[in-house]
Amino acid sequence: MGGQVGHAGSLRKPTGRVGSVEPALHELTATQALARMRQARLSPVALVEALLERIAEQDPVLKAWVALDRDGSLAAAHAAERAWRDGTAGPLCGIPVSIKDLLFTRGLPTGANFEPFKDRDPGMDATCIARLRAAGAIVLGKVQTTQFAGRDPSPTCNPWDLARTASGSSSGSAVSVAARMVPVSVGTQTGGSIIRPAAYLGVVGFAPTYGRVSRSGLLPRSFSFDTIGAMSRSVDDAELMFGVMAGPDPRDASTRLQRRAGKSRRAAERPPRLRLVEDFLERATPDTSMRFTATIDRLAASGARVKRARLPVALDLLLAIHTTILFCEAAASQSTLLPLHRQHYAPGLLAQLDLGNAIPARPYLQAQRVRRRVRARLATLFRGVDALVLPSMPDGAPDRSTIGLHFCQVPWTIMGWPAATLPIGLNR
Repeated sequence: MGGQVGHAGSLRKPTGRVGSVEPALHELTATQALARMRQARLSPVALVEALLERIAEQDPVLKAWVALDRDGSLAAAHAAERAWRDGTAGPLCGIPVSIKDLLFTRGLPTGANFEPFKDRDPGMDATCIARLRAAGAIVLGKVQTTQFAGRDPSPTCNPWDLARTASGSSSGSAVSVAARMVPVSVGTQTGGSIIRPAAYLGVVGFAPTYGRVSRSGLLPRSFSFDTIGAMSRSVDDAELMFGVMAGPDPRDASTRLQRRAGKSRRAAERPPRLRLVEDFLERATPDTSMRFTATIDRLAASGARVKRARLPVALDLLLAIHTTILFCEAAASQSTLLPLHRQHYAPGLLAQLDLGNAIPARPYLQAQRVRRRVRARLATLFRGVDALVLPSMPDGAPDRSTIGLHFCQVPWTIMGWPAATLPIGLNR
């Protein structure tokens, strides 16, 4: 598994009673909330009411939410309360979630930050959303995305420092979790759109293996790369979300090629074997490099075996493969809408679509061929190790004019490999 370690781009901490003996309800992780519900110490209704209050307090400034389902979420919370009482609670019963506004969600608009779609209710749930609801999760509402998951910044603000980017494309997902407006969120990644905002906002981000989670009901950007994953404030919560969302779906052919991978007892019992990919560390700022190296040293001191290696393929080649395939497939996905609504497209996305339409078939096909060829060479990085480690970002969050760099995430996205980011500190 291609693991990454990241840090928040922050100068100040979101408000909240962190460190209190009995944390405020909005501070609870999903795992903590479930434990309290199991012990009849927490009402799902009280949790939803507390989070709605938190959203009313925070979101006028942060602008993470596109649509809230107050009545529906409270009704679902009462149903969850009954399920806990009746002994029929599912694995996520009573846990509020936010949904990136690219995924079909019954009863709520799926707008993709695109004016013509602003009030468009798909009348159905994406497969992953249907599975979350079936597990008892409560859909609190939809959160912001960059337009069609492009690179034009969304209106969402960074809760750690309003002058810095909230990144993208899963900006609303990351902010809703980081600002304690919801414990978990569903995001998507086509380049680095889970890992990057999660790293900038100081939360856990998990982008699973391509095809593990059905994309049925996702507005597409690139069918070769689009992946649905989770953001949370703990690894346990990300694992909970993935366990519910993953699995074959007849409506997404890519999921039928996947088999659920289990953790072997042998791997779980021995110290982890890690490989640090030096190319990315060399491109990091001194502050990021220092914090990352200190984290690796702590892992080694705790028993992890750390080896070092360099990419066996030029990073610039990997970025070129991603750009060529992404631009072409993004243009194909918008081929019907673009002629009808050209004036509504954000400038950065529009430029990408025009470039994608101008690329002949031959470079696209060649990029796909090279992508397959480099897979075997990149796979050599995993010989004798369990995971790769590298900085999730080369620096903390930049200003709001950009969503940040994606070169730390792209290699694993184009290979369809899983990636996770964990917060390790605050940049200065």
